[in-house]
Amino acid sequence: MMKQLGKMVSEWLRSLGFAAYEGNDYANWFMFICWVVVAYFLFYGIYRLILFFMKKFLNKKKEGFHKALINRKLYRWILYIPNLIVARSLIWVLFKPQPKVPMSDMAQFVLVILQMCTVVVTAMIFISVVNAFNDVYSKKQGSIKSIVQAAKTVIYILAAIFIICILIGIPIKDLMVSLAGASAIMMLVFKDSILGLVAGIQLTANRMVLPGDWIEMPSADADGNVTEISLVAVKVQNWDNTITTVPAYDLITKPVKNWRGMSTSGVRRIKRSIFLDMTSVHFCTKEMLDKFRKIEYLDEYISRKEKEIAEHNNAITFDKEVEVNGRHLTNLGIFRIYLQRYLENHPMLSHDFTLMARQLQPTNLGIPIEIYGFAKTTNWFEYEKIQSDIFDHVISAISHFDLLIFQNPSWNDYRKRH
Repeated sequence: MMKQLGKMVSEWLRSLGFAAYEGNDYANWFMFICWVVVAYFLFYGIYRLILFFMKKFLNKKKEGFHKALINRKLYRWILYIPNLIVARSLIWVLFKPQPKVPMSDMAQFVLVILQMCTVVVTAMIFISVVNAFNDVYSKKQGSIKSIVQAAKTVIYILAAIFIICILIGIPIKDLMVSLAGASAIMMLVFKDSILGLVAGIQLTANRMVLPGDWIEMPSADADGNVTEISLVAVKVQNWDNTITTVPAYDLITKPVKNWRGMSTSGVRRIKRSIFLDMTSVHFCTKEMLDKFRKIEYLDEYISRKEKEIAEHNNAITFDKEVEVNGRHLTNLGIFRIYLQRYLENHPMLSHDFTLMARQLQPTNLGIPIEIYGFAKTTNWFEYEKIQSDIFDHVISAISHFDLLIFQNPSWNDYRKRH
C-alpha cells in the first residue's frame, strides 16, 4: 500500500518537473511533505508572525490616517506581497525544468495563479488606501463618495486589464492599443454613465451638494435632504418621506436651490407682506398723534419728527389752510416706523443680518408693507412659530393706526351691506 502511494507521489512530482528520486519512495514522501510545510509556513506562519509584531506598533496609532489604514486592513494586504514573491520564487527553485525539458503544465498554472493573486492584492492595497482616505475626509469635510467610487472603478478596470493580459498571455501594451481603438464606440455606448461619472466628481470636488443639504429641484420634483451621493445619482428624501433619485448630471445642468447657506448661518429669512387699503392712508391730526404717542417705541420718534417738520414748515411760505401743503406725518409712515422698532426689539430676530419693514410698489390689491428679517433658528417648527407670532401681532396692531387691511370681498361683506 505504502509502495503504491509512494509511486503515485513520485509520478506526480515528476509531472510537476520536480526531480523525484527513482526507487526511493521515502525520499519523495519527505520532499512532498517539505513542500507542503514550506507553503503552509509562508502563507500562515510568516504572515501571522509579522502581523503579530506589527499590531503592537500600529495599535499605538489611535487616531488619524494610520488608524483608518488599520481599520481598512491595508497592512494585512501588504504582507501578502512578500509571501507571493517568495512563493513564486519557490516554484522556480523546486519545480525548475530539467535541461531541455519545459516546465510542467501544473507549475505554469500555479505561476499564473500567483501572478493573478499579485494583481488582486495590489489592487486591494490601493482600494484600502482610498477607503481610508474617504473615512478620514468624510469626518472633517463631508462625503466624497462619488470620487471614491470613481477611483475604485479605475482601479478595478486596471486590475481586470492586467488579469486578462496574464490569462491570454499578451503584453499589456498590445491590449491597451486594442482598447484604444474601441474607445470611440465605448464612449457612445456608455455616454450616460461617463457623463454621470464626470458630474459626480464635479459635485463632490466643488462641494456643490453634500449629504445633509436641503435642496429644491422643481424639474425633478425633489424638495428635501440629500441622503446619498453616488457615482451617477443623488438620492433626496423629500419632506413627505418619499425618495427621489436625481441623475448627477442633472444637478450640474439644471437649476438647483441649495439651502446649505441657511443651515450653516444659523438663521432663516422671513420675507412676507401685508397689503393695506390705500383709501385708509391719510395725514395725522393732533388727536391721532396724541394717541400714537401712547404706543411703545413711538413717543420719541413723533416728538422729534414734529419738531423737524415744524422747523421746515416755518421756514417756507405756503397756504396752511390746504392740508396737502408743507410736510406732515401720515398714519402709514408712523405704522412703518412702529414695525421697524418692533422688529429691532424682537428677541428672536437677528441683528447681524438685514432687518427692516419697507413699503413696496402699490398694486391693485393695495399697498404692500413687507417685513424682511432673519429668525435666530433654522428649525422649521420654531421658525414658523416666530413668523406667525410676528404677523399675529402686526395684523392686530394695524387698526390702532386707523389703517385697513385689504382683502377681496367675501359673502359676509355683501350680507352686512344688506
